[in-house]
Amino acid sequence: MNENNRPDFENENTFSDEPVFEGKLRREAAQRRPAQPPAQGTEGAAETAGAHENPSPSQLRRPPQGTPSADPANNMRRPSAAPVSTSRQTSANRPTPGAAAPHNQQAQRPAAPQSRPVSEAPGQASPSAHRPRPAKSSASGSGSVSGSVSGSASGSVSGSAERSPRPRPVRPAAQRGAVVPSKGTQVTPRRAPGAPVPAHEAEKPAAAAGAAVPAYAARRSRAIADTGSKDSSKPGEKVKRVSTRHENTKEGANMMTSVVKGIVYIVLVLVVSVFISIFAIRVGNDVFAFVKSDEAVDITIPENATTSEVARILADNGIIKYPSVFKMYASLKHEKGDYLAGDYTVSPSMSYDKLRGTFKKQVETGTCWITIPEGYTTDEIIDLMVENGIGTREGYIDVINNYDFDYWFIDELEEKGTNPDRFYRLDGYLFPDSYEFYKASSEATVINKLLARFDEVFVEDYRTRASQLGYSVDQILTIASLVEKEAGSMADFMYVSSVFNNRLKDPYNFPRLESDATVVYAIQINTGVRPKEITPEDLKYDSPYNTYTHEGLPPGPITNPSASAIRYALYPANTNYKYFVSADNGTTLFAATKYEHDANIQTVKQMNEQK
Repeated sequence: MNENNRPDFENENTFSDEPVFEGKLRREAAQRRPAQPPAQGTEGAAETAGAHENPSPSQLRRPPQGTPSADPANNMRRPSAAPVSTSRQTSANRPTPGAAAPHNQQAQRPAAPQSRPVSEAPGQASPSAHRPRPAKSSASGSGSVSGSVSGSASGSVSGSAERSPRPRPVRPAAQRGAVVPSKGTQVTPRRAPGAPVPAHEAEKPAAAAGAAVPAYAARRSRAIADTGSKDSSKPGEKVKRVSTRHENTKEGANMMTSVVKGIVYIVLVLVVSVFISIFAIRVGNDVFAFVKSDEAVDITIPENATTSEVARILADNGIIKYPSVFKMYASLKHEKGDYLAGDYTVSPSMSYDKLRGTFKKQVETGTCWITIPEGYTTDEIIDLMVENGIGTREGYIDVINNYDFDYWFIDELEEKGTNPDRFYRLDGYLFPDSYEFYKASSEATVINKLLARFDEVFVEDYRTRASQLGYSVDQILTIASLVEKEAGSMADFMYVSSVFNNRLKDPYNFPRLESDATVVYAIQINTGVRPKEITPEDLKYDSPYNTYTHEGLPPGPITNPSASAIRYALYPANTNYKYFVSADNGTTLFAATKYEHDANIQTVKQMNEQK
C-alpha cells in the first residue's frame, strides 16, 4: 500500500482530541491483554492474502471492524471497543512455536503502523511510526496472513515478538484550541508527560525559565533600585525607598512651580506690552499731531540750520516733545537739511511733515489748465507760465535758446542756420493752444509740450507746400506771424497773405514789406512795452525787425501764429493786391496800386473819426 492509498485515519495530519495521558493508559491496558493466536483457516488465509494482494477501495478507505473511528470527536468521548476476532483460528492450523512458516505463506505484519513514541515532541512524527510497510509476497505470489484485527489494532506474526498497539496521533495544542504562548512571554507551554524539553528552552538559564514577574512588582523593584544610593551596599546602611505618595507630591510641586512661572511670564509680557503701547501712542501723537494744542508760536530758523538745531528749537518752544524722534523721522524721510532761514508761525497741532515743509521752499502740486492766446509772442508766453507758478523766466529763456529738443523742424532750422539778429531761437514754434500742466513741471517739460503740439499741426503736406512755394518752414512761419498780427479778422487772412506773397515775388518794385506789426515788435522786444499807436518817428526805429527800413522778411517770426494763419500763409488768395490798410474797428481795405491805397487811407481816417 503506497502513501497515497493510506486510509484517512492513518494520515499524519489526522489527530485525536484525546488527551495524551488517556492514550497512554489505553496502550498499557492493551499490552497487559494476552495475545490470541491467529487462525490458519483456508478461507481466512485466502481472504487475508487476497486483501493484501488486491485490496478493494472499501478496504483501503474503511478501517476494519473493531478499530477506533477516524472521527476525532467520537474518539474523544467514546473508548474503543474490545478486540473482536474476525476469523476463528483452530488449533490444527495454529503453528507450532519455533517452527518455520510455510514457503507459500507470506509473513504477516501488523494491520496498523507502529505508534509514535511518546518521547517525541508534539507535532513531530517518526517516519516509521505512521507509515506501514506492505507485506512482501512470496515467490509464488500467494501467502496467508495470520492474526486478528482488534479494537487496539494489534496483531502477532508467527515466529516474531508481540508488538505494542499503535496509539492515535495526538493533535498539536494549536489545533486542539489550547492557548499557545506567544513569542517573548514567560508562560511555559504544556508538554506531554515524559516529553523532552526543546533545545531552545533547555539553553535558557534557570532564572529566565522561572515564572514571569508581575508588572506592578517590576515597577516597584525598579523604583527601589533607582532610589538606592551607590553606597547602599555598605554594611549598616538601609536602602531608602521613595513611596508613591512622595513621588506624587514631588510631581505636584513641580507642576505648581511651572504654573507659577508661566503666570509670572505672562504678567511680565503684559506689563511690558502696556508700557510699549503707551510710549508708542505718545510718540505717534507727537509725530502726527492727533490731539495737540492749536496755540500759535513764533520761531526763528537761523541760516544753514541743521535738523538737530531745528529739532531743538521746536522742542524748546513746546512744538514737539521728542527731538530725537524728530531727527530720526527726518533721516527716514531722507531729509537733506536745506532749511530756509526766517521767521515762522507754527503750532503744536502741526505734524512733523508739515513742520519740515514749512521751513523749506514751497513746491506746489496738482495740475492747472493754461490757454495761450493766438498771436502771443514768446515773451508773453513766458510771462503767462511764470504767473501760473510754473517755472522761472530765466529757465524758459535758457531752454528756448539752448535745450536740445528732438524735432525735425528744429534740426532743419539749425542746419540752414538762424539769423544772428533773431531774438529767440524758437519764435513761431510755440504753438498757441489750451494745455494742462503739472504745477511742478519743469521749463523743458512745458516747452516740449508746445513743440509737440506744433509737430501735430504742421503736417507733411505743409512741408511739401512750403517747398513748392520756395520757402522754408521758418519763412512760412514768419509770413504767418505777419498775417496773424496784421489781419483784423480771420476772413482777411487769405488776402493779407496774398499781399505779402505778391510783394515778395516782386522785390524790384516792392523791396520792403512795410508792415507796422514788425515796428511794434521791434520796439516791444527792446523796451518791453508795446506801443499803442505807431508814429511817423516809430517807422524809422532802428531794428532788424523794422520792415520799413530793412528789405525782405524779418530775422524770424514776430509771434507764434495760429493754425489758420499757418494755413493761409501756405495757401494765399490769388489777387494782385499790393497794399492794405486797417481801421480801428477791424475793417481792412486792400488795393493793387498806390493811388487806390491812398484813397483807402482817407477812408479809414474817416472811419476812425466817426467811432
